[in-house]
Amino acid sequence: MMNVSIVFLAQAAPAAPHGLFETAFDLFDRGGPVMWPILFCSLMGLTVTFERLFAFWKHNTANFFFRAKQNAAIALTREGRFAEAIACARAAESPVCRVLAQALENREAGFQETLEAASQLELDHLRRGLSVLDTTITVAPMLGILGTVTGIINTFNMLNAAGIENPAGATAGIAEALITTAAGLIVAIACLFPFNFLVSQLKRRTTELEQITHQFELAYNTGARAALTDGTEAVPPTAPAPHDGGRTSASAAEAFSQTGLHD
Repeated sequence: MMNVSIVFLAQAAPAAPHGLFETAFDLFDRGGPVMWPILFCSLMGLTVTFERLFAFWKHNTANFFFRAKQNAAIALTREGRFAEAIACARAAESPVCRVLAQALENREAGFQETLEAASQLELDHLRRGLSVLDTTITVAPMLGILGTVTGIINTFNMLNAAGIENPAGATAGIAEALITTAAGLIVAIACLFPFNFLVSQLKRRTTELEQITHQFELAYNTGARAALTDGTEAVPPTAPAPHDGGRTSASAAEAFSQTGLHD
């Protein structure tokens, strides 16, 4: 993104006897030392943007490709065939099926707690890196303002050295102030669009996962009652339990950590 901003500034600059990239490098050099942290911010933003786009694409593709397995696991759970539902969910390499499998495997320790913990972990994987992009959007313009301040300081220093009768010596400091400000704004604007897109995608995936887990919880309640009627399971359906000092949640967390979410 920083490279794009430098090229943009080079295109806006007056015609020079050398090429576009030479002009871009010349602008970068005239921008002063603050251009280096702005360049670092642009590279960070570019890296996070492409990595997160690939992560969301992989998440969406896996869930779409294994949608049939997901529906089959929920149907088996509704019938009380928990072992078959676990095997069906484990056969699918999708985040949603991982959540379903973990909840069923740890249903005796705490079905609801495990379902919430597994769902939150999958969402945390999607949320990872967005804070870096948000920080880049905030820091890049501030670095541009810092470059403006340093450029103005250099301008006054040059005026003091050259004298007021030779103001041409102050042009380097003024150029540094304007170039860094423009570069910081361009980096921030370029990062803002993918950040908003990724946030909207995260909200959609969160809503989708909440709907699926709610449907799965209803299916588990139905299957648990069917299993109790058949005598094949001794696990009651999920229901608000009285306060027990945190022993249920602790047992669920212990069993959940032993099983692991990244099988």
